[in-house]
Amino acid sequence: MNSGQILFSVLLTGGINLFVVQHKLLAQPKITNSLQTGVDRNDPVIPDGYGKRKLSSFEIYRLKQEIERLEQTATQELQQGNTNRAFELWYRQLKLARAINTEAEIKALGKVGAIAWQENRAVDLRNIANRLMAIEKTITIADLDSKLLERFATAYQQLKYPEQAIAIYQQILSNSKQQKNLVAVEANLKTLGELYVAKFNYPSAAKTYQELLTLAESKSNSEQVNFYLNILIDLYDRTNQIAPAIATRERLIKNYTAVKKLDRVAKLELAIAHDYETSTQTTKAIEAYEQGFVLASATQQLAIADDALDSLGKLYLKEGQAKKAIATFTQLLKIQRQSYNHYGLINTYDTLGKISLKSGQKQQAKQYFQQALDLAQTLDYKVEYFKQQIVKL
Repeated sequence: MNSGQILFSVLLTGGINLFVVQHKLLAQPKITNSLQTGVDRNDPVIPDGYGKRKLSSFEIYRLKQEIERLEQTATQELQQGNTNRAFELWYRQLKLARAINTEAEIKALGKVGAIAWQENRAVDLRNIANRLMAIEKTITIADLDSKLLERFATAYQQLKYPEQAIAIYQQILSNSKQQKNLVAVEANLKTLGELYVAKFNYPSAAKTYQELLTLAESKSNSEQVNFYLNILIDLYDRTNQIAPAIATRERLIKNYTAVKKLDRVAKLELAIAHDYETSTQTTKAIEAYEQGFVLASATQQLAIADDALDSLGKLYLKEGQAKKAIATFTQLLKIQRQSYNHYGLINTYDTLGKISLKSGQKQQAKQYFQQALDLAQTLDYKVEYFKQQIVKL
């Protein structure tokens, strides 16, 4: 699995959908937003004296039973296509959850909000999010224990409100660090990393995964270390940070070499070579391409060896080193024959023909174009082009 696949896997594992989908939610019929008002004291399951005394365990039990019944009925209505009716029931459910306590309401808001998002109910989603933010404003810092913070963070994630979720998780992370709870610190860093990636905030994501890398190193967990190095590589690539990308790949090469996983090194060397070429560090790029080819050949990774020689030959051409380019492309022909890469052979013969033609070696050019034509005819690929090249000569 390459670094891009690993990062994509992280997103899937975290269950995070890209926040831009919020703007694609469809229009819906307007329904009354009962969340703006308090608990309906006329609701038959709301006990007499609500708000003036603490509810008994039996009264809370009755509320929970009614909430469960509403959940089942609303789900059935939704399955039957009666979406508006379903949400009317869920709105009542949310008000009953509010009557129990804040934690119950937050949990219910997150659950119903997730359904609203899935069903493209933009108005409902906004109503629920506004209620959630209103609750957050009324709670003092002293009342915000870790459990309640987790409830808020989870609910905001369910509503696909990443900014609010990130703010909560940052507070949770700060608390965990103060308490020196490394397990909680690691868990919250992972969540924050996923949220930053979902928002395309790659610089913040990189800082977060760098912290996770440091934690993994402190535990001498080599598997996690390599995992986070791969993620960081992808993040640096996405933000065109060539120097950090090269340094991180070199660290990964060192780790793989130490445990003799050389089959993973060639591709990294090739990526480093591309980075050096992009940053016009030609000498280092050539060295890295050559190293990548050697390692790929040794581990029978012919596709990588092919890529390394092809890129190296083109770099020599760009630098005006025709003789080295010819030697490289000639070596590439051997790899392509070995891997039965017929299309590759045709293109390499074509390249060699053009180089020979440019240097005045018409007979050699004709020979390369003829070899390309012979293969092209068997594949019905660029046949007329090569015939024309030979005719010109």
